[in-house]
This record gives sequence, structure tokens and C-alpha cells, in this order.
Amino acid sequence: MVFDGQTLNIRPKTFSLLLMFLQSPYQVLSKTELLEKVWDDVEVNEQVLFQTMRELRQLFDGEQVIKTHPRKGYAWIMPVEEVSIDENPAKEASIKESPVTTPSVTPNNTSSGQHKRSFFIASLSMILCLMFYFGYTSTNSYAAKLQGSLVVLPVINDIQDTDHQWIYLGAMDQLIAKLQSSEKLGVMNTDYVLEIMKDAGISRAPNQQDIRRIFEVSGASLVVQTQLSGATQDYQLKYTFHFKNDVKRGVIFANNINDGLIQLATKIAVYTGQSLSVSNNQMATEFGSELLVRALELQEKSEHAGAVKLFNSLLQVEPDNIVAHRLLAKSYVGVAQLTQAKSQLLKAIELVEKSKVDNTAELPRIHYGLAFVEYMQQKPDAAIEQLLIADGYAIKNNDWLYRAYIAGLQGMVKLSQKQFEQAYSAYNNALTYHGVIQCPIGKSATLVSLSKVAKTQGDLQLAKDYLDRATSIIDNRNLTLLKPWLEKEKEKLIKNQ
Repeated sequence: MVFDGQTLNIRPKTFSLLLMFLQSPYQVLSKTELLEKVWDDVEVNEQVLFQTMRELRQLFDGEQVIKTHPRKGYAWIMPVEEVSIDENPAKEASIKESPVTTPSVTPNNTSSGQHKRSFFIASLSMILCLMFYFGYTSTNSYAAKLQGSLVVLPVINDIQDTDHQWIYLGAMDQLIAKLQSSEKLGVMNTDYVLEIMKDAGISRAPNQQDIRRIFEVSGASLVVQTQLSGATQDYQLKYTFHFKNDVKRGVIFANNINDGLIQLATKIAVYTGQSLSVSNNQMATEFGSELLVRALELQEKSEHAGAVKLFNSLLQVEPDNIVAHRLLAKSYVGVAQLTQAKSQLLKAIELVEKSKVDNTAELPRIHYGLAFVEYMQQKPDAAIEQLLIADGYAIKNNDWLYRAYIAGLQGMVKLSQKQFEQAYSAYNNALTYHGVIQCPIGKSATLVSLSKVAKTQGDLQLAKDYLDRATSIIDNRNLTLLKPWLEKEKEKLIKNQ
């Protein structure tokens, strides 16, 4: 058995007991039933069952996988799934059957005992096939239910060489680029995912507790976790699909990384019902540089002066790196060099127009950045013009996150112009778009912005109502980083009363 990355040896009877539970998850199995089926070849007392049960529980290192029902029996309480191994993306998902064997036993069994074992083995094979069939055909039901956002985490890289250092963010960015947002489910971009991980305090290799935290702070309905291992021409891409109430795992084998990512994107689309943006050619990644990753880490720490130096160094080597130009502009804003920021964003637009690869998904972000620079330079009309362009591109890409950002900035511009009704309208649009992807951080921040509009107009009761709604979201989702900010807004409101 493999558990938590370790291969464990199991006694034959302990393994047979495990199979009994996996065959009937969530069902209470009586002690009599377990004794009769697992120890059908020998007479034993309940103490043997207790000892074997203890061994089985110890294998899972303290995880509660089996629940005791006093005077009734035991039940397996964790989800059970069949994992398929995909070797050919052109094939439908298939189950590989291997001969089912049983532990050798002393040859003094009755004919009846042998028939019982044969029947159990046949039943187990049939049940595993049925479990796979119903698990595979139920994927359509996932597509019908999923809404909110899809979060693809950075790819954990187990290949320790300089040729694969780009994998952590690069492969993640490629996978995100192959998936298209829909009207119900938004694919979160790389920047947003990194911001979520930062806000939630998530490590580079998230554990189960980290995954639960991502669900809390992001509003995701599906979190994709991947791990690359193997070597050139022999890659293994392990994946875990974390749904809110379920987990699906598998392994993809591929000769090159791009093929593996295409297979994985296709598998994700089976569950989400999304369209794919997949080319037969290997896609370039703008996150393929270790230097960019280091610069981005500085930017995330708000060390913008250092980030500017690294981004500029990178652009000496990769002058056509669109993402690097956009991120450099962000750090220029961070050090109040707005003219340089605008220059980098205009260069990024020029590169998108010349690019042979479809980089239009970058345009909402670039024009949003230009709008923010215009706003900072106190040019509200120019800012609104850029926001309208950005929103047009965001609509084409079903980019609900940036539609929310764009509407939020529109609210800021209109509030600065004291156009309160238009500010209300823009912020409510932002609230709607954050609601599509079920983003609790965005919703609570927008409610605080609406509170500011109400306070500016002198409607303190309405301002308090908006803050109360924000408080409810922040408390329910345990958004600890937002709590100090929210308390300051409440204090400001009390001072005005």
C-alpha cells in the first residue's frame, strides 16, 4: 500500500480486511461478517480482529479512516476512488485489470472455503470495475454543478536540474493558458493564484490543510495540484483534483511536458465542461525564467526597487517577455515612477500585437494597468477610456476576475469625481463579477468600497450595513489578513457618527 508518499508492507489478512472496507465504504460491517469473510479458512476469536484492526489503523498514521460503531461493527469513512493511468491521450479513460491474487493459505481448507474465496475475488473485481464505471460516467455531473473559480496551483518539480527550474510557475502558467473561462467557472490567472497563496500563507508544496485554506479564501470549486517527476522523454505528471467534497487522483505519462499538460487540460475539461485553447505546438511560457520568479518574489514582498532591477536584467535577455514588461510596470508604480510604468505597458501591448502566439488574455491586465497609471496621474477620463478597452477584452475571454477589478477601479474614478450614482453602479458590478467566481476577498473589499461611497454621501446607516456584510464574509471565511483593515474602516465610521 502507498500512503502519504511511502510504500508500506501489509500482512495478508490486514490487506484482506482493508479490501473489505474499500469494497463497502461508509457501510457498517459487523464483526461477525468480517470474521467470516476474512478468516474463512480458519477459526479465530474476536481478539484477532481487534489486533488486525489496530494494525490497519496504524498504517494511516493517526488519520481517522475507520469508525467504530459500538455493538454494531466498523465502517470506512473516507472517500474511495479508482485511479486510472493515462498513457495515450487519444484513448478514452480505461481501467487496467491485473490478475487478482490472494495470500497463500494452509491447504487444509474445505471446498466451501475455497469457493467463498473465489466468489469474494470475483465480486471484488466486479465491484472495482463498477466503481470505476460509475466514477467515470459521473464526471458530467461535476460539470453541471461546478461554478465559481478554478485554481491551478504551481507545479511541484521533483526533477533537480537547471533545465527544469521553470516548471514551478512555467508549467502552471501553460496549463492555465490551455483552459478557457466559461460563464459559470472562471480560470484564475497566475498572478491571482500567487496572491491567494501569499494571503493564505500557503507553502510551495501545499498540504491538505493548505488546500482547505485555499477553498476558504478563493471561492474555488476546483483546486488542481500537480507534481512532475521522471526525466526527459519519460515524464510522469501526477495530479490531484480537489473538489469541495471529493478528490480525484491520477498519473499521466508523456514524452514531453507540453503533451502531458495537454492531456491534463483535457482531463480537467471533462470535469468542468470548459473549452480548451490547445495548440499542437509547444507553447512558450512567459514564466520560464528563474530570474523572473525571483523578481516576482520580491514584488510579492513589496520590495519593488529590487524587483525593478531584476525585471530589467531579465528584459536584457528576454526583451519580448510580455509578462515581465507588465510586472515591471507594476513595480515601477510601487516606486512611484509612473512614466516608466506607462512605457512598459505600451511596450507590452506592442508585443502582444506582434506575437505569433495568442496572448490576448494579457490585454485586460495591461489596459487595466494603464488605467491605474492614468488614475494616479489624475487623468480620470483617460483612465475610464482604458478601462472600457480592458473590459472589452475581458468580456471576450470570460475573465470575470479582471471584469471585477476593472469595475472596482471605475468605482474609484467615479468616486474621485463625486459621481456617486455611477460609483455605486460600478462597485455593484464589481460585486456581481466577484460573485460569479465566488471570491470572498473581492466581495468583502467591494462592500467596504460601497461603504465609503455611502459615508461620503453622509448615509452612515447604509455605510454600516455594507461593513456588516463585509464582516460576515470575513468572519465566515476566516480572512484574517482583512480583519485589521476592516476594523480601521469601522473606527473611521464611528468617528463620523
